[in-house]
Formats: sequence, structure tokens, C-alpha cells
Amino acid sequence: MVDRLVTTPDPRRRNDITAFVEGSLRAMPEHLRVSIGAASVVLAMWALVFRPEQSRMVASLDRSPIPQIRQYARLFRSLVLFAEQELP
Repeated sequence: MVDRLVTTPDPRRRNDITAFVEGSLRAMPEHLRVSIGAASVVLAMWALVFRPEQSRMVASLDRSPIPQIRQYARLFRSLVLFAEQELP
């Protein structure tokens, strides 16, 4: 998910952003991490079954009729956007 949301082509910067998002998720309370982990597993299984195009995956999550899935995409988009703007 993070790889699809990062806009910079610089591989070092992409790694820094990915590390920031992973650190942010690790710092969250356990009940949030479990929820995000469960959503990640379910969405990964969905992607394996339906095989959406990589470019459309995030857009399909944004338009999902299920509010929790839309929130999942927003969480990662917010973390990536923050890292892109704030990391040196």
C-alpha cells in the first residue's frame, strides 16, 4: 500500500518514507495494530483473488462502500503524505 502511495521516484527517499510509516504503525496501541493487520490480511487475500491492476487498487479502496476500508486507505495516505512533507 505504501509503495503505491509514495510519489517520489528517489529509492532512498522511498525507503525513508516506508520506514517512517512502519515505525508509526509500530508505535500505535496494540488494538489498532491488530485491526490494521487484520485489514491488511483481508485486503491482500482480496487482491490475490480478484487481481486488480496496481494503479487501480488504491482508487478502488477509496471508493469502497465499506467505511472501514476507506479509512484504511486514508490512514496510509495520511502517513505517507506526512512523511513526504516532513522528513528531511
